[in-house]
Amino acid sequence: MSLESLNSKYNIFITLQRVKGKERGKLSGLKFAIKDIINVQGLPTTAGSRFFKHIPTKNASITQKILDEGGEIVGKSNTHEFAMGATNTSSVIGPAKNPIDPERISGGSSGGSAVAVALGLADVGVGTDTGGSIRIPASLCGVIGYKPTTGLIPTDGVIPFSWTFDTIGFLVRDMKVLYKVLDSVVEDKLPFTYQAKRKPKLGMFLFGEDQASKSLLNFINKLSSYYDIVDIDSQIVRKYSPYVRKVIALSEAYSYHKNWFNQNKNRYFDDVKKLLEMGSLIPGYEYVDAMRIRRIIIEEYIKMFNKVDVLISPTTKTSAPKISDVVGRELEYRDILVSNTEIFNVVGAPSISIPVERINGLPIGLMISGLPYEDGVVLDIAERILGIVGFISN
Repeated sequence: MSLESLNSKYNIFITLQRVKGKERGKLSGLKFAIKDIINVQGLPTTAGSRFFKHIPTKNASITQKILDEGGEIVGKSNTHEFAMGATNTSSVIGPAKNPIDPERISGGSSGGSAVAVALGLADVGVGTDTGGSIRIPASLCGVIGYKPTTGLIPTDGVIPFSWTFDTIGFLVRDMKVLYKVLDSVVEDKLPFTYQAKRKPKLGMFLFGEDQASKSLLNFINKLSSYYDIVDIDSQIVRKYSPYVRKVIALSEAYSYHKNWFNQNKNRYFDDVKKLLEMGSLIPGYEYVDAMRIRRIIIEEYIKMFNKVDVLISPTTKTSAPKISDVVGRELEYRDILVSNTEIFNVVGAPSISIPVERINGLPIGLMISGLPYEDGVVLDIAERILGIVGFISN
């Protein structure tokens, strides 16, 4: 099936147009799908919106680095409107569709980038992650989705959702490709230097009675032959992170959108409109209080690593639901889908989803998360676990 036919079937790209990078570089031969909130000079940035369209005169920092190193952009990929959703169903071109079953959601908001990678139309999907927007579609589409430590990659030239939490990251099929990208676009290499331990200790976190937890337990039992695995928890981290992220993210989103919102309120998709209305009602003192609580959460999160090297969790509590079940109920599904991932945005930690299991043929991810600025630990253990997955499956 041609690229155009696949794009029509799965709603992958909002703008399908190639932009070639320099002839030679570390990323030569790699194709990139760029989420359509990230500027590519001369191509429209729509943010998945029915009313917004901007033709940038310069590239975002991440775009420029990719092109300077010889990467080729294949198009601007589908996103939930203004990256403010976890389902990728509210978009000017319609829902990004799951590569395993197009009647199901891709997850979002970086859904188009995940689908492009899963179907082999791009080697790398460039996305943003504010509450799970890279890791959620990675889990539901069966690819690798990595959110670096917040701040490692500049976000200039990217339409913001939340300045505090927004993080540029990548979706890939192969860890070697991910390492090549990171070597090319990240200036501070220190977080990626890591002397691998012989047998790191993994902390089981956020496992419950949900569908994904039960399915992953069988894999965790196999994993225990290779790692020391212990249960670990922090009620403060679990209990207060959703509130803190909601207050901070929605306050900052409304701050950015307020002028557009006053003029175009009814042109936003309904779920995004409701989120911005919620943001408009948050008083300043509550935002300040949330920032103070966030510091406590970070301190408690760091304490968890006195006992373990990384945390392992289900990325999503469920596999991909049907689009027909989600449309009109985006906020309900949003809360379900971000419930495990958003914690690691609150603390700014590196976090990666890797495909290890399936539920009735649909993929779910295992999430590995670490301390801020210890990205190398997270990536090393993720790569080793993926090697074990291959060994087990063979």
